[in-house]
Amino acid sequence: MNAPDTRGATAPSRFYALAARTEAATTAAELGFVACNETRLLVDYRQAALMSLSAARGPRLVSHSGLADPDPNTPYALWLVAVTRKIAARCAELPATARVLPLSPEMLGEELAGEWGEWLPAHVWVLPLVGPDKNVGALLFLARDEAWPTTLVSDGAEFALLQLASLYGYAWWSLVARPTRWQRWWRKASSGRRLHYALAALLLVLLIPMREYTLVPAEIISTRSQVIASPREGVIHRMKVLPNTPVKAGQVLAELDDTTLRNKLAVARAELATASVEMHQAAQQAIESQNAKADLGMAEGKWRERQVDVDSLQREVDKLAIRAPADGVFVYSDPDDWAGRPVQTGERIGLLADPHALGVRAWAPVGEATNLAPQAPMTVFLKVAPLSPLDARLDYAGYQPVEAPNGVASYMLRGTIDGTPPGARIGLQGTARVSGRWSVLGYLMLRRPLATVRAWSGL
Repeated sequence: MNAPDTRGATAPSRFYALAARTEAATTAAELGFVACNETRLLVDYRQAALMSLSAARGPRLVSHSGLADPDPNTPYALWLVAVTRKIAARCAELPATARVLPLSPEMLGEELAGEWGEWLPAHVWVLPLVGPDKNVGALLFLARDEAWPTTLVSDGAEFALLQLASLYGYAWWSLVARPTRWQRWWRKASSGRRLHYALAALLLVLLIPMREYTLVPAEIISTRSQVIASPREGVIHRMKVLPNTPVKAGQVLAELDDTTLRNKLAVARAELATASVEMHQAAQQAIESQNAKADLGMAEGKWRERQVDVDSLQREVDKLAIRAPADGVFVYSDPDDWAGRPVQTGERIGLLADPHALGVRAWAPVGEATNLAPQAPMTVFLKVAPLSPLDARLDYAGYQPVEAPNGVASYMLRGTIDGTPPGARIGLQGTARVSGRWSVLGYLMLRRPLATVRAWSGL
């Protein structure tokens, strides 16, 4: 549908028609077409150019009369860019009541003025398109051969042109330069005293004193414990007590398979009985004959030898029952995992722990920067009771990294829990917060980025 012909109408009616077309523009390209081509309905000119004043990209030609898609890299467009840079500051200083700059070659300097005749006619008006933020978003060049009037009347076309330029400025700001909600909030927050107050508050927050700390995986252990190991080589016959069971000193914890040893012991006892009979017979014969006394000594020696074998085998049989050396809790894995398993002499079977002497074992990754000093405060948050932390003290931190249960190279930490908390027991898992030296919040927030930058840059 073609636009109605308004060339014979009065200036106010033509202004309203252009205002309606400006309001209908939904993109910067549509607005540029209206400004450069349809403004001719209000005033007559030979050519028009719309120059954007983007802070990020600089001045550039975005629309031109008679062109659907102007090339911003032509010599004419580049000359207009240079002219825009030259007069941008002067256009921003124009009074709000008369935002129009009658452009002349004398304003441009010798080099730009020398090319004026090649690109523009003699008389040019430059209309700054100012948005609600009072910033110039674009410049509209209107050039013609006839001189522009030097005085304006309220019902004249040129006066309506100035009002239309204000409307163009608002529309351009709305389509191109209107800030987002975040930008508006930032401008409002960063203007005046608010920014100073915000920076002062931020500085105070960063200077809040805090202790360095690190969070590490941890578990509850006993600080007084003994390793229960196999006294000899053999096969586990059965575990006599269940895992984590309180035991008394001397109580049997586990038994090794005794079939072979008990058979040997039975044979040795039979041989001891035979040697005892032979020694008794030799003693009877020695009473009757002096020559039989030598046989008595040999029989007695053989009996003693068999007695030593029996005693030795009896001690080995006694070792098949692994007993608790003291009172405590016998900690080990599933009994079904141990039944029938062959063990070597000294191989660990379990741990006899004192349940009343509780401590904490943790693993600090080598990348942590916290100063792990002895007697540093520790706070243990158990998974089963995260709202009831336990207080502890760091006893020592290992110097040599080891592999933690999670597979990370870490320093092993051991600490002592204060008192005897009712909810704590051996084997519970959780997280330990190990505190270090006093510092400020800003350093704690920036220490890892600073360490990463130093490792990357070497400074």
